[in-house]
Amino acid sequence: MGRRVLDQALRSITQGVCVAGSDQVILSVNTAFTVITGYSETECVGRNCRFLQGPESDPKTIDQIREACIVGTSFSGEILNYRKDGTAFWNDLLISALKDTEDKPSFYIAIVRDVTEHRQLQEEMSSAQTVLHNILDTTLDGFWHANNEGRLLAVNDTYCRQSGYSQAELLSMRIADLEAQEDAIANRQHIEQIIREGRGQFESVHRRKDGTLWDVEISTTYHPDGEGQFLVFIRDITARKSAEKEVLQLAFYDPLTKVLNRRLFENRLSQKLLQTQRNQQHGAILFIDLDHFKEFNDTYGHQLGDVRLIDVAKRLKEGVRETDIVARLGGDEFAIILGELGQDRAEASLRAKNTAEKLCKSLSATACLKGVEHKTCQSDDSGKCRCSASIGVTLFSDNQLSPGQLLSQADAAMYQAKKAGGNRFQLYEANAQK
Repeated sequence: MGRRVLDQALRSITQGVCVAGSDQVILSVNTAFTVITGYSETECVGRNCRFLQGPESDPKTIDQIREACIVGTSFSGEILNYRKDGTAFWNDLLISALKDTEDKPSFYIAIVRDVTEHRQLQEEMSSAQTVLHNILDTTLDGFWHANNEGRLLAVNDTYCRQSGYSQAELLSMRIADLEAQEDAIANRQHIEQIIREGRGQFESVHRRKDGTLWDVEISTTYHPDGEGQFLVFIRDITARKSAEKEVLQLAFYDPLTKVLNRRLFENRLSQKLLQTQRNQQHGAILFIDLDHFKEFNDTYGHQLGDVRLIDVAKRLKEGVRETDIVARLGGDEFAIILGELGQDRAEASLRAKNTAEKLCKSLSATACLKGVEHKTCQSDDSGKCRCSASIGVTLFSDNQLSPGQLLSQADAAMYQAKKAGGNRFQLYEANAQK
């Protein structure tokens, strides 16, 4: 009765079971054992357990099994075994010794489990991880693995090179430690959106170990598993940003004086007109034309003429507020937008005229053009040169005039100032232009 129950139990077990005597000769195997090995029960019984070993079985593991059986201790480990048809399989083997009253092994029970597929999967995963690490370490983009709290869990070699930090240093840091402080709020908003949508891309600025800043493009995927995981690729876009700035500079800024060109000036003027209308504020345009500049160029050459223009742009920028806009329209013509001069027109007019008067004095002051003497320059004893300008001023608010019309008014007023002898300003008055 007991033997029959034991046989039924062994047959129902999905793992292979082999029972051997003290001499390690097989006494019995269950059905699962025959399925795993391909041998029938009759082919197994009477044979030594070593018959499943083959040419690729690890000798060290075999020695460990032999030693365990001699001593009577258990063995647990994996070994490469062979089926009846010669195919190999990985056996997750457990051997236990049943001892008699004298503490000597009388029976051995071996549990056999085919883990070939599991082993192959592990090897594939390990290989995939190796390939992944190699890819991440050789890619031109930096890589982070970070948790929901922003702590870095893994970084690749590329980001170490980009940032100047070692891996050990980075793994003790949070994402916030690497961001430029001025971008922190915007970055948090981006992260919140990525958590909602699962992925996202944005630009930011990071700070290297040496304190220098660099432009980056962040591409992130978010996995909500567990506490939340971020997989982040960081691309260095410093060169691209620099190129973009250069293109912007060429497209919208005067290459000589570095102030706005006419194209961007008119765009900014359109924006300022809308702003003043909303705020019910007055603004003003100053149109500046240098006096006798053609004669100056003809006499001293374009090189000194360029120096003069650069000096003029510098003086104009220094003579107005940071919020005011200075532009070179072309040649020796400049323009300035004075914004938010007040809601009262008389007050705005006075402030605009005061600025124009100050600029006239600045532009006629001695300039650092050593060796220049000209009848229109009023040279001093040092050989330095004074040049002047004529300035036209026109106010704007909610009068619905176009940028071109306002520039024409300021130009007309400038012409009146120049006609009056130059080195002065003139406020535009419609009646005076008729």
